[in-house]
Amino acid sequence: MPTIDYFNLPWKDQWEWERIQLPTVTRRYVENSKTYAAKDLQRFNPALYNGDSNGKMTWGEVYSRVENYACGLMSLGLGKQDMVSIMAASGPYWTHADMALACANGVSVAVYPTLSLKEVSYIVNDSASKFIFLRGAGILKMILSGMSQMPKLEKIIVMDREYRSEDPRVVGMGELEKRGVEWKQTKENYDAFIARRDGVALDDIYTILYTSGTTGQGKGVVLTHHNASSRMNGVNEFFNYCGMGFKTEYTTLCFLPLAHIFDRGSCQLAAIFNGCTICYADAPGTLIDDLQKYNPHWINCVPRLYEKIYIQLQQKMGESGLKRKLFDWALGVGEQVFMQRHDPETDTYNMGHDFDITGNLPLGLKIKYKIADRLFAKVRALFGKNFKHSFSASASISPELLKFFYIIGIRVSEGYGSTESFNACSNMPLKACRPGSVGLESNGSRLRVSEIGELEISGAGVFKEYWNKPEETASSFTADGWFKTGDKVEVDRFGYYRIVDRIKAIICLSSGKNVAPAKIESLFATSPYIDQVFTIGDERAVISMLFVPNLTYFKDRFDREGIEYDRSAVVIDNSAGAPIVVKVGPDFIEKGNIRGLIAEEIARANRELEGFEQIKQHTVLNERFTEQNGMLTPTQKVKKRVVLDVYAAEIEKMYGKH
Repeated sequence: MPTIDYFNLPWKDQWEWERIQLPTVTRRYVENSKTYAAKDLQRFNPALYNGDSNGKMTWGEVYSRVENYACGLMSLGLGKQDMVSIMAASGPYWTHADMALACANGVSVAVYPTLSLKEVSYIVNDSASKFIFLRGAGILKMILSGMSQMPKLEKIIVMDREYRSEDPRVVGMGELEKRGVEWKQTKENYDAFIARRDGVALDDIYTILYTSGTTGQGKGVVLTHHNASSRMNGVNEFFNYCGMGFKTEYTTLCFLPLAHIFDRGSCQLAAIFNGCTICYADAPGTLIDDLQKYNPHWINCVPRLYEKIYIQLQQKMGESGLKRKLFDWALGVGEQVFMQRHDPETDTYNMGHDFDITGNLPLGLKIKYKIADRLFAKVRALFGKNFKHSFSASASISPELLKFFYIIGIRVSEGYGSTESFNACSNMPLKACRPGSVGLESNGSRLRVSEIGELEISGAGVFKEYWNKPEETASSFTADGWFKTGDKVEVDRFGYYRIVDRIKAIICLSSGKNVAPAKIESLFATSPYIDQVFTIGDERAVISMLFVPNLTYFKDRFDREGIEYDRSAVVIDNSAGAPIVVKVGPDFIEKGNIRGLIAEEIARANRELEGFEQIKQHTVLNERFTEQNGMLTPTQKVKKRVVLDVYAAEIEKMYGKH
């Protein structure tokens, strides 16, 4: 066993006895609002918010509003631990609503803004939400039309400070603040608010987040102030120890949904607990522009985004033979230099900011690297001038892709967590990175592997219960209180964990062989021609797959090269802030050698797979899996049951059953 410090984290077992020393989310927010009153807490595009504050709000300014909103909610009858849903895209007002509820000792119930009325009604009714915050005319219309299906919902609060309505069921945020200002003028009322705010306890519920429900109905994950605070303190201990700590002058960029635990914890709460500044992207599709506008020090990212950046870069380099040769040369030099970071004893790479990458290089290689790094600097510039590192979760990044970003100087710390663990319970220390793993037990959690290879976790960050589901809560924990994650993992002698796949996702062939779809699907992650994949094989003799081509890439190529196709059949979605082709006509798939290029990618992948894992049959689809067609969850995970049902005929055809 090595003696490297990163493998012997001294604080791992202290969280239970430190419980009484932890602040609630509310207390930490209030304290930091006083400490950093004059410092920016939020930056955003004012054009999206009626010019509000010219796009900048200090900690003090935000707290003033939050207090008024909290008092407004209490004037409307919000009681201690009452549930209130928030249904909106990420933005500054989302944080305002969340902190207002925390200060009034209410409970925020996160709702994805893309959900249908049926799905929203289930969450509102299951949580017994008294009010709902929402943003967007379409969402307001939908909720108003369905209020009869949500009998306990009393008020709709529109997240627009200028919104006015004659409907007594609807109030704008400006009116809510006005009500709060008036209500708290009475000393008795204001004293009641202070007592409510300062009386929040660690065992009180902070938020409920509903799981995405890839295989069934989502479950409400109950997360307390203790869960949140212990996780944030654990994160700070680990990151500070590893030279990755948050500094008060740091800025983060929020572009992932705040309804998801990833940005909620590692962006919003990490900033709030550490006195940092939160910037909000206009939309997911404007990320590159927003990175350069706000110059964040850290972001949270998902592997698919890195895959897209890599693919776009490869495509750009391919536009010119000279560019391609120059970049390939630079990558070759960078790879040689990158090995300076490698520790052969532990098979890790030191990506620490203080590592002297050129100190031990021969003069010739040092000169070559200075030239190569000028090219890499252009890629790094896409992330902004202050960029330190990003945190990656939700799925595994292929080791090859991660090494590519390391070579060009983009630091990514991969981790593992879930809604139930209130964010990451393992993380990769930058000074001891191992591509292909999700890092070490950290952030105040303890991890272990069961006899069947399932990851189990314990520690203060683990959730309290599934709301209204006592039987499912009980079945999710071991007899000695460890949460069963449902993920199959492997752990090496150094303590690095690798996610194999969801246990429920493991395919059992009719031969008895087990296949992990994630292993196969990762081989297509960096293909410029393939956008989405879906693996089939349960109780079948062989593996087959559904492939969705990169429809946007091919449309752009066809338009550029003058290849004709049925343009009337093309459906484009602009909801992410950038146009994405989501559907094409059947003729499109027959153009531009799409089938041939995908077949070549399959042949390449099969060379890296064992015989029983190889793809024997495949079908190319002309429509993406999306939330709109019901095949993706709001967290962009494929709904297996839906896909199997929609494409049942195509699947049976692949297996020779007509």
